[in-house]
Amino acid sequence: MSARTKLLLVLGAAALAVPAAASAQQYYGQPQYGHPSYGQPRGDWYRGRRVRFGGYPEFKPLEAHIRGEIQDGLRDDLLMADDARDLTGQLRQIQLEEWREYRVHGWNLPEDDRARIRSELNQLDQTVDQTRDEPE
Repeated sequence: MSARTKLLLVLGAAALAVPAAASAQQYYGQPQYGHPSYGQPRGDWYRGRRVRFGGYPEFKPLEAHIRGEIQDGLRDDLLMADDARDLTGQLRQIQLEEWREYRVHGWNLPEDDRARIRSELNQLDQTVDQTRDEPE
């Protein structure tokens, strides 16, 4: 092997080693996720595993019913687009409240919060029915 070939091999190996060493230095001494210094957020019942909260199962049928009534009302010209958008926004606000309660309580939703959310959904269902019945 010639001196030139040896020099090219050494330079090639060095070129590959420099980025690896730089990235290793960047993370050296940094706490990793899951390390005790990070702690656990409230309501993280799954110890760092990412779980998508899609709502409490007991409210899903009523939420689906409300969503269907809004879509049917829009399709059948019983609801104006602005009304449908407003009612859908109200449903999303209730679902956001569910998400907040989940972050605090996990799956163990207290009875008073459960009753409040159910009441809000029932009231929204009545509002959707009344809005669909209004003459244009």
